Amino acid sequence: MTQTRKTALEALLAKMKAGEGGWGLERPKELHTDLVWKAWMGSFDAAFALHLAVLPGWEYGYDGGMAWVKLPGLRSSYRHNDKEGITARAWLIAIITALVAEEPE
Repeated sequence: MTQTRKTALEALLAKMKAGEGGWGLERPKELHTDLVWKAWMGSFDAAFALHLAVLPGWEYGYDGGMAWVKLPGLRSSYRHNDKEGITARAWLIAIITALVAEEPE
């Protein structure tokens, strides 16, 4: 990667929050997987598998219109708008937000 890991994750996160997916952007190798695409397209199973792969030990959940992931002392969340498949997308965005938060400055 020519960008820093954090910069690449932040660019991907910005595109995903804008609803654009972020395909074609640089991203860390663990996110070069069809799980990212499948979660973006609405697969809750793919979001779950990606979560287990890149955030082992982190808790996760969905409540009040919000998907969230949590490690003690850090909570990353993203609110979604209840469209078809958006729950998995919200979880994907929460995962990437958590990865950004884990990166040193």
